[in-house]
Amino acid sequence: MISPHTRLSHYKRPDIQREMALHAKGREVAARFGDKFGSRPDIINNPGDILEFAKQGATSFHCSEELWRNPLLLKTEMTRQEQDSLRTGWDLVIDVDCPVWEYSRLIAYFIIQALKENGVSSISCKFSGNKGFHIGVPFEAFPAKAGDQETRLRFPDGVRAIASYLVSEIDRNNRLSDFILKKGLLNLLEKTGRKRGELIHTVCSRCAAPKAEEQAKFEYICASCQRRDALGTEEEVRYCPRCKKMMERMSLKRRQDQCVKCRGRDFRQKLDIEGIMSIDSLLISSRHLYRMPYSLHEKSGLVSLPLDPEKVLFFEREMANPERVVIPPFRFLDREKATAQDAAMLFENASQWHTRTVKENEGPAEKQNGKTQRDFELTEALPPELFPPCIQLILNGMGDGKKRAVFILINFLRSVGYDYARIEAMIGEWNKKNKEPLREVVWRGQLNYHKQQAKQALPPNCRNLAYMVAIGVCRPDSFCPAIKNPAQYTKKKAWLLAQGSKGKKSKKKADEKQKAAKD
Repeated sequence: MISPHTRLSHYKRPDIQREMALHAKGREVAARFGDKFGSRPDIINNPGDILEFAKQGATSFHCSEELWRNPLLLKTEMTRQEQDSLRTGWDLVIDVDCPVWEYSRLIAYFIIQALKENGVSSISCKFSGNKGFHIGVPFEAFPAKAGDQETRLRFPDGVRAIASYLVSEIDRNNRLSDFILKKGLLNLLEKTGRKRGELIHTVCSRCAAPKAEEQAKFEYICASCQRRDALGTEEEVRYCPRCKKMMERMSLKRRQDQCVKCRGRDFRQKLDIEGIMSIDSLLISSRHLYRMPYSLHEKSGLVSLPLDPEKVLFFEREMANPERVVIPPFRFLDREKATAQDAAMLFENASQWHTRTVKENEGPAEKQNGKTQRDFELTEALPPELFPPCIQLILNGMGDGKKRAVFILINFLRSVGYDYARIEAMIGEWNKKNKEPLREVVWRGQLNYHKQQAKQALPPNCRNLAYMVAIGVCRPDSFCPAIKNPAQYTKKKAWLLAQGSKGKKSKKKADEKQKAAKD
């Protein structure tokens, strides 16, 4: 808690007011009053505004990553095009937050190293005020155009691609995982409340695909409705619970010492980096806010203090005590020191990485009768009976990982033919099943963002450890090794059923013709 004396004494300082007002220029600002935010949009015109907010009870200040011509013109119901017309640019702000303080510093260090390795020198850093750091690159360091599009229009997609790319880069060659695993996981498990199996995954050394768990020994298939039941024990006779017909028994002999993707036999342990920190690129959206430099933090009472990026490993939280804070010679997102084109290589590398990742998600197309599975057109929403195990498990309700689950569900359901009205209804019902329901504003915010996107996206690839594996719903059945993406699973099953139905109709017509010829 922040005492009124500490709050007013801090925000009364002219040097604090000056630095905060300088940072707020061109940004939307939101003051927080204890556990509630003030009205939005708002701005800070001059240093004295800081003290006026504080006198009204403001405890902290937050601002947008986006830069605007006039932030006061922003409205909640604005379209993407209307926001684009107001946006003059955006800054890259990576939020690093881990329950273990030592690992927050370590992750921040590796993010800074990854930026340097991608040619960026205009790097700034600040303590978040509690358990993490904000790492920033100003808009002036990015190229004016990316391809034929102005870079200012590449928000939030461009920032999401960069954030996801940096997460993959910090654990390149397993460097971060190896370091943390050598230090031991006891403290991390205690602070996160997670189990070892939720944070450590065994992956293929060659292709990084997660190692499949031991599967059932027998699978029973209904020839009528295509239902599949996998069991660990053999049943002499099994009837389909849906249509009450006898099911066909199949033996599963897949060896679990082989990678289900590339058949490799070498595996290694990998830490779920996104499972222990808050870099969640999927939640970056328009008008996304972060804590301003020199703002106090309600829980810790500490200051969000800028620091030397080179010394992030040596920063201690006590240095941010408001009574000890001295304005350092480092500004967060210092535009005057930004080098033009400094982040051009980062932008290009992140874009290429994102394109590769999307292609991997698409998976191979199977051909039959001159048509591919990708040619399969959805005339209606595919039924839940065809959903993969991971989606079925999510729909049963979640404990942890609900935000990522919402992202998975929205993209999956759109990809298999569901309109937004049905998706909204399904997520609303799903949220009631969760141990602790998500706030409605969170899942509706994600849904509204997806509605504004011109291009439909697939759900995350099965190989992406940060999603289905990380939230504990990756439970492959015998069909999973043949697919790369949850949506592909459902579409492929529907396509196979359609091909089988066509085959039966063709055979029936041929039999009828043959019979007619005999008559």
